[in-house]
Amino acid sequence: HADVHAGNLLAMEDGRVAFLDFGIVGRVPPRIWTALRDAGASVAAEDYRGLAQALCDMGAADSVDIDQFATDLEALIKSLDDVNPQIALQEAQGQVAAQIAVDDAEITEVLLKLVQLTERNGIKLPREFGLLVKQALYFDRYTKLLAPDL
Repeated sequence: HADVHAGNLLAMEDGRVAFLDFGIVGRVPPRIWTALRDAGASVAAEDYRGLAQALCDMGAADSVDIDQFATDLEALIKSLDDVNPQIALQEAQGQVAAQIAVDDAEITEVLLKLVQLTERNGIKLPREFGLLVKQALYFDRYTKLLAPDL
């Protein structure tokens, strides 16, 4: 299912979730899953050249200056330091819990910059990538609403 906005989900009384309207569905090709895995590993290792290569492997690209693309990606990722999380501490029953949230508009801005950056470097990310990111943002929002203690 590739369109999990609130109008396409139904919370059942027994706690299950029903998916409605299968108008947008599909499969993510193995090439994209592999590129996503490599991109995640590269971000974790702060390997911006590896991230650039993974995004190139995922998208359609004629000729890309990988080193320039890596430099641009590094600047974008370091700009995440400017995202201001809101941290709330709560004490209950002798324990302290923390919740961290970020402004959705700030995350949207970062994602738009990523798209602009890839286009500027001659890469067209596949439709599946955009749909995956969109669904991930939906599920992040649902988790915050339905299970705020996670």
